[in-house]
Amino acid sequence: MPNILEDLLWCAALATWLTLLCGFVVAALQPFAKNLRHQLEVRLKSKEKRS
Repeated sequence: MPNILEDLLWCAALATWLTLLCGFVVAALQPFAKNLRHQLEVRLKSKEKRS
């Protein structure tokens, strides 16, 4: 029985760390994604003007 509880605690700790890691990665990539969207909008607007 104690082994099951220990495994459950390890899984909970791993899930917590993975959640935190994903949050940091998303926060780090958000400015990059915002910049990429802006560049795409600018290029699409310039193509519309040419047409």
